Order: sequence, then structure tokens, then C-alpha cells
Amino acid sequence: MPLTLSDSALDWSLKHGLTWGDTDIFPAIFEFEAISDDWKNVKVSIQTTDMLDWKVRPYRRCLVPKHRFGFRVSTQLDPLDFLVFTALIREIGEKLEACRIPVADNIVHSYRFAPDADGRMFSDKSTYRSFQKASRDACDTYNPSHVVIADIADFFPRLYTHRIDNALDSALEIGHMHSKALKQLIGHWAGAYSYGIPVGSAASRLVAEITISDIDQLLLSEGARYVRYSDDFRFFCKSEGEAYKYLTLIARALIENHGLTLQQNKTKIISIDVFRTKYLRENEKREIETLSERFYELLAEIGIEDTYGEIDYHALLPEYQDAIDQLNLEGILQEQIDEEEPDLSLLKFLLRRLAQLGDTDAIDLIFDNFGKFVPVVRETIEYLLHLETLPAAKKAILGERLIGIYRDEKSTASHLEYSRMYLLRPFALDCDWNSDDQYVRIFNDSLDELSSREILLAMGRSKKDFWFRGRKQNLQGMTAWMRRAFIYGASCLPRDEYKHWIRGVEGQLDGVERAVAHWARKNPIA
Repeated sequence: MPLTLSDSALDWSLKHGLTWGDTDIFPAIFEFEAISDDWKNVKVSIQTTDMLDWKVRPYRRCLVPKHRFGFRVSTQLDPLDFLVFTALIREIGEKLEACRIPVADNIVHSYRFAPDADGRMFSDKSTYRSFQKASRDACDTYNPSHVVIADIADFFPRLYTHRIDNALDSALEIGHMHSKALKQLIGHWAGAYSYGIPVGSAASRLVAEITISDIDQLLLSEGARYVRYSDDFRFFCKSEGEAYKYLTLIARALIENHGLTLQQNKTKIISIDVFRTKYLRENEKREIETLSERFYELLAEIGIEDTYGEIDYHALLPEYQDAIDQLNLEGILQEQIDEEEPDLSLLKFLLRRLAQLGDTDAIDLIFDNFGKFVPVVRETIEYLLHLETLPAAKKAILGERLIGIYRDEKSTASHLEYSRMYLLRPFALDCDWNSDDQYVRIFNDSLDELSSREILLAMGRSKKDFWFRGRKQNLQGMTAWMRRAFIYGASCLPRDEYKHWIRGVEGQLDGVERAVAHWARKNPIA
């Protein structure tokens, strides 16, 4: 019997992609807008395929900075694979969630399945902030003398696929068609390896949670008092001996059940006083939790409900301007730059808040110290892109600086394809960044496809129709991600020329490429 995805699950999956993105690591992709425009046809093409026979399409994978000298491999799925994966999880998410430690137990705070009409997959009440609060509550309730901090090393990339299979079978019963379809998808993405799930997709997070839930059940059966956020465990113990008991328990269970290990540099037993000071930071005044709490309090006072929306600083009453000034966001940013190892969570928070405020005063500070911002290059570029008050002339100057960093072999940003991709991102979105005299040379010299795709879109944005005209015949020799970008970028060609070209190649295009072509005719890139 074939497995067909429901209209509601697929519609919700598309809504999730459009509203929340397919990943929190890679740039947003235009393909979802195109698919939405031709959703009726694309959805039919998905629904006429048995999910047990679904063939995965090419994904993008690259090394992404995790901290200054640490990296992880992250994956961006093909748009159709993303929609299928997400829709499968949407259909059986309640069953997976039901197998986890209940939310009411206040133990597991990561990725609690609670889909809403806007496409949000997880509850906004179970977050890292609730994890921090539960940690404080545990300190007050249990009055521990010691706390175990335990962090799993390479959690997503090292999850064994056979353990994922077992977890899905246990939650859904052996032979369940959704379980079979998910196991086949994950197996294809793992390739020749027997471990790893795509890092970055929301659907992957719920799969990881259900896979590791056996550890939660074991810990509770052994009387552990702990809280968890994803791969981060905290045990609250009455003595150092009890702390060591639970540390060895979880270390052994992870190795024997999952082949996973704990990160040596993050795993430790500490006194309750050190835990309160270092991890809860109760005695610090400028740490991120206090800063963010004050920021959100300010928004509530001002009457701003969207905590991520833009804030017109100059339209605020003087007392609110003073309150924001007292937060001293730029001063804290300078302090972090002066640190040998900046707090990356704090850097991300500062960049997002400065973007909301449209604060341009931090630009030179960032460019003069760009090496410190490589681990948060995504948030750095998004900060720049949110500065809508920047005049075109200023964008052009900054564009030259971005190209300079991209080309500078002495810059740490130039040696990682993920960073190079984001350095070129502004040019793909807005022609005001205006380094179009260098685009062709950058494309020809490009070291990776991630960068090539961004600069190809930049050439379309800057109306380099001659470049596309000379390469139309090469379309079928390109990879899937580059073909879709070329089809969109080529919409800078004169309307009739583009229409006739698409008619000539339409029989060679797949469903998503046709959707991109039809959407691009109505919404040309230039």
C-alpha cells in the first residue's frame, strides 16, 4: 500500500519553510517563493509519488564555524526533500512527542513538538530560557552541593542511523510506513556512513530528541535529578561522589547505547556556587540573560509586541531612547571584541538588537575587527542587510570592503566556503552594494558552488544579460542548485528572449525548475 502525504501536512510544511525557513544556518532560498507560486502542480507531483519510493535530490553541505576554532558539518536539503521530510514529521509528530518525557515534568526543554497555524514546529515555552529557569529552580528545590555539566560531542553528526531506526520503530511500531519512509530518507542522506542526520532542519531536531529519549528514561529510572536542553545535561547532586556516579552513568549509557561521547572540555563537576556564578551568572550584571530580559522589558513598556521586528529609535519618546542608550549595546560589543574569546551568544544577541534599532554606528567597529565576527558571519551579514537607512553610496563602499575580505588570503573569512557565501550574500539580494564590475571575475575564480550561486544571482540582479545569454546552452551541465539559480538569474534577459528560451528548454526542466521559471517570468530578478 503506497504512502501519500496529506494536503494539510504538505501545506503546513510549505508554510513552515516560507515563514521560518528551511534551516537556521544557511541563507533563505528563493525556491520556496517559486514553489508557493506553483504549489498546486508541485504538490500534485509530490502526492503522486509513493513516499516509500521517494528519491532524494542533491543537498548542500559544508563546514560551518561553531566557535572560533571549532566547526560542524551542516546540511541544506533540496527544497522538495525538505517539504517531504517536514510533512512526514508533521503527520507523526504527536506520536513522537508522546514518547518523550512529559513537558510538565520540567526536565527536557528542547524542541517540544507543538505546531501552530503559522508553521512554527516547536513550543515557544520550552526554550533555552526555560532551561535556565529550571536550572535555577532545581538549585533552590534540591539544594545540591555539586552540579554535573555534561555535553554530548557532535550530537547530530554522530547519531547512529540504526539507533534512529530503532527509536522510530519503537515510537511508531515496527513496519509503520512513516517510519520506513523516514528511515530511507535519513539513510540516503547518511550515504556510505552509518551515522548522522541533517544539521539545521527543524524536523531533524525532533528525530534527534526521540532517538536520545532512552537516555532520559534511564536517568529517571536511576533517580537522577537533572534538566536537559538538546545535548546539554545538568545533574544536581548532594555530594561530589553522587555527581561522579551520574557522570559515569550517562557516559556509559551514551557509549553503549549510541556510540556517543561527552565533550571533554565542556564536561565537568563543579560546586553549586561556581554553577550559580558561571552558568546562571546570578552575580553578573552584563551577561546575556540580564541584558536580554531588560531589552524585552523595554519593548513591553514601549508597547512593541514583535520582539524581532524593526524599532524606529528616532520615533521613540526621549525616556525610551535614554533607556536603550543605557543598555550600551555598542560598548558591550567593543568589550567582546577586546576579549580573546568573545561570547558568541552575546555577539549574536547584540547584532540582532543593533539591526532592529537600525544602528549604523557599529559598522566600522565590525569591519575593523572582522576576524572576530567570522564565527557569527551569518548574523553579521544579516545585521548589514537590515540597515535600510544606509544610502546606496555607503552600501557600495561597504560592498568593496566585503569583496576585499573575500579576496584577502590573510583574512580568516576567506578560507571557509560558508563565510565566503555570506560575504557575497548582499550582492545577490540588492544591487546597491554595487561591485558589479568584479562579479564575472569572482564567478570565474570561485572556489566553491556556495559562493558561485550567490555571485550568479548578483549578476542577474545587476542585469548582466550578456553573461546569461552566452551560457544558456550550458544549463544542463550545471548542478541542480546552480541550474535553479541560473534560471532565476537569467530573468534579467529581455522578457521575450527569456520567454522563448524557457519554452525551448521547458521539457528538460524538473517540476521545481519549471516553478522557478514561471515565477521568475512574473518576478524577474532585475
